[in-house]
Amino acid sequence: MKRYISHYIVKTALLMLPASLMLTSCEDWLDVKPSTEIESSDLFANEQGFKDALNGVYITISSPSMYGREMTYGFLDVIGSCYNSAGYNGTLSYAKNYDYKNASVEDVINGIWERCFFSIANINELLGKMEAADQKMFAPDNYNVIKGEATALRAYLHFDLLRLFAKSYTAGADEPAIPYVTDYSFNVTPTSNVRETLGKIIDDLQKAAELLRKSDPIVTGREITAITDEGYLLDRQFHMNYYAVVATLARAYLYMNDYENARRCATEVINSGKFSWTKVENIATASDAERDRTFTPEQIFALQMDNLKSYVNSYVYGKYTVLLTISSYWLANIYPSSTHATDWRYIYFITNKDVDSYGRNYTSTKLWQEGMNEKYVKRMPMIRLSEMYLILAECDIPNAAQQLNVIREHRGVTSEVKLNSEAELDDEITREYYREFYNEGQMFYHYKRKDANMMFGGWNFSKVSFNKEKYVLPMPSEEIEFGNRNQEDKEQEQ
Repeated sequence: MKRYISHYIVKTALLMLPASLMLTSCEDWLDVKPSTEIESSDLFANEQGFKDALNGVYITISSPSMYGREMTYGFLDVIGSCYNSAGYNGTLSYAKNYDYKNASVEDVINGIWERCFFSIANINELLGKMEAADQKMFAPDNYNVIKGEATALRAYLHFDLLRLFAKSYTAGADEPAIPYVTDYSFNVTPTSNVRETLGKIIDDLQKAAELLRKSDPIVTGREITAITDEGYLLDRQFHMNYYAVVATLARAYLYMNDYENARRCATEVINSGKFSWTKVENIATASDAERDRTFTPEQIFALQMDNLKSYVNSYVYGKYTVLLTISSYWLANIYPSSTHATDWRYIYFITNKDVDSYGRNYTSTKLWQEGMNEKYVKRMPMIRLSEMYLILAECDIPNAAQQLNVIREHRGVTSEVKLNSEAELDDEITREYYREFYNEGQMFYHYKRKDANMMFGGWNFSKVSFNKEKYVLPMPSEEIEFGNRNQEDKEQEQ
């Protein structure tokens, strides 16, 4: 997909919106345009400026401090108990022990907070300018699509911040959460509680869905070619398209235990027919390079990352230098030989090659980039079709086995699910999350949503107790101090 921006020319929005970032100088503009700085008023003088600004957000959230590493296969999967080993020294080994006070771990956590709100600040500036813009300057559908995508991305980022820095809905719906920032200004946004924040997330997603339902080609069926507005509306999987918004709504409703609406949204995505299961001939290939490791036709939303190879190198693949590894105990628990010996994800996506000279450790090849077919690289899945089936399994327990069997069928598993209790269902869904979303940063959210007091882990990857206080990451100290968050929390508790 062609990027319509080669340099991020949107100002940093003063890094103002989390309170901690108000200390940044007003002169600290992000300007990577090769020669001259473009002021905000000039940037948004035409449609191309709005396109550039939105693509700038996609580029920013693809960085290693966000979904390019830490919010997917890096920090998030480490604290989601996805690895037996996270290196013998350094940041990730401290993170694996949930030592959030370690200075290097604190830097990672602060980086997630700051870069998410930095992205939200730029989204808010874009949306503010759109409100004042003459819609006649936009090509057909572009106004609604740009505004819809930006609004949805704002909700998406706030949702992940909520799932990291606040209690779960199950554990504390009325507990203080995060600020939901919708203005581009110096004003400090008060903290909302978990229930209120989820309401704002859903409201933004619903507004985005309404805009995109009218104009997104993935819904309307409008034919887009490379010469239609220079192909701007092509490759909708790489954008927050209409169905990505509906899928995110399904996630959000499930998070707040609204099973009826979660089921409705997941069903809409499945029944749309826009996303298909990856075929066996694109997985069980003779050549490693031709394997569709991230299940591309199933991706409802993915980020294109031109630098993904350099991001993942040494983390999940490399010559005897892999930091994040799993063991034979992990494999035996997640892929039991009695049921999953034929699982494509086990056969084709797990290796001990170039991981450990003694073959003691294994890694997933899902994100391997070396020598791969170009159509399968530079992709980070954000939401996939299989998640919609797992949501249905939780929302309709009497038919849960049927939904799980659909996933098994399309992963080469010949045995059907046999469940005798809800506890067995819960365990099987958890294992399926491991199989499906390894390297995608979803396990921590899964455990937290359920307020689980046990996680798979330890040396033999059996269930071990978990300190639920570790589900809440600490806000940056500057945010607490300059945002007066402690005082806000006290007032909310009264």
